[in-house]
Amino acid sequence: MNAPALPLPLEGLCFKGDRDYLHGTDILPIALCTLCGERSLDAVGDIDIVFHGLARAGLTLHAEMPPNTKLRVQLACTVDGVRRKFVLVEDGRPIVERYPYLEGQIVAATVIDVTAAIATSIAVMPFTNVERWIAMVKALHHMVYPQAKGKWLFARAKLVSYRDVYLEPREHRVVLQADFHGKLTRSALVIDGQRIGDIFFVLA
Repeated sequence: MNAPALPLPLEGLCFKGDRDYLHGTDILPIALCTLCGERSLDAVGDIDIVFHGLARAGLTLHAEMPPNTKLRVQLACTVDGVRRKFVLVEDGRPIVERYPYLEGQIVAATVIDVTAAIATSIAVMPFTNVERWIAMVKALHHMVYPQAKGKWLFARAKLVSYRDVYLEPREHRVVLQADFHGKLTRSALVIDGQRIGDIFFVLA
């Protein structure tokens, strides 16, 4: 795949539920799809996405930080064998649409083992994989850290690859593996026994 012509605005970003900021579960797949164009998401791998702040306006992909802008997201990935690095910044486009996000359905279908710090879900549901992981990690954190004060936020993901949905049952498992002073955590993402990456949450 030829290197994408930058800058690239992300299209289709909406607010989820009653949130007034863009959710990482939308930013990640839309950014990857923007890079791939008409190609499959298989064209992108070794994904490392880091969130630096909440975005409340449209986002555009750049190779370097434009002047007078605030960094919202860093994205590094391998595109057809070539390692690329991008930044996402707010571009001033207002977000005018929102859609319902029934996160509770994901949590209800998740089995949590607090002692082992593992959350597991198998049911086929109308959610993307990253939506499932985020909801599962949040539910697991609320059970493991019941006294934590603040809000657990999706801060980073490192993925071998990303697939948006599975049409057949797959075992999604989130395993809490590291706790950095109670403020930052790392959890393994496992599908059908195969580790596909790590996800980091920060207590804000």
